[in-house]
Amino acid sequence: MSLQELAVQLFDAGAVRLGDIEAKIGRRTPVYFDLRVVVSHPRVMAAVAEHLQRLASEISHDLLCGVPYAALPFTAVMSVNTEVPMIMKRKETKLYATRKLIEGVYHKNQTCLIVEDVVTSGGSLLETVRTLRDEQLNVTHAVVVLDREQGGASVLKANGVELRSLFTLKNLIKILRDAGRITDDTVEIISDHIKVCQFGMKDNAD
Repeated sequence: MSLQELAVQLFDAGAVRLGDIEAKIGRRTPVYFDLRVVVSHPRVMAAVAEHLQRLASEISHDLLCGVPYAALPFTAVMSVNTEVPMIMKRKETKLYATRKLIEGVYHKNQTCLIVEDVVTSGGSLLETVRTLRDEQLNVTHAVVVLDREQGGASVLKANGVELRSLFTLKNLIKILRDAGRITDDTVEIISDHIKVCQFGMKDNAD
């Protein structure tokens, strides 16, 4: 499946939602991406993982770590397909037994490649980066399905992480327009939103 075909399949599966939608922390957005629905579409999930694997093949790494929760299915498929071990960051520290924040087997100084679904401000991904680095793992790259082009890539770069994506938001909406899934007016609305709603380092401060 080509990237163009994948973009249309994601739209048809309901992973791309249009309208005046409330996003994180009360922010409004004309387009929202819910890649969690892809778990119900095995062919699409396999295609996403395959394209992410191609990006990952260009990056030296010992481990894979998906940002919880949407990226975990893609990461698991990538791990099985490539036989690269996967570790998982918990949303919260386990409060009993091992009390781990990272699940899986890993060793100091291994290089971990992060897998994410969507990057906007970069905050969620950066949180995972910090957790992995606290465990003395090397983190220099992340592969993502979509870069919304709203400042997240710059924030991550400032923290020593290079972002590589299957789609940028501008590229994705162009594909969907060319495929007749969205109108020129929708493209213009989303393009204006990208320009107006930009995030920087201050949005990811501790």
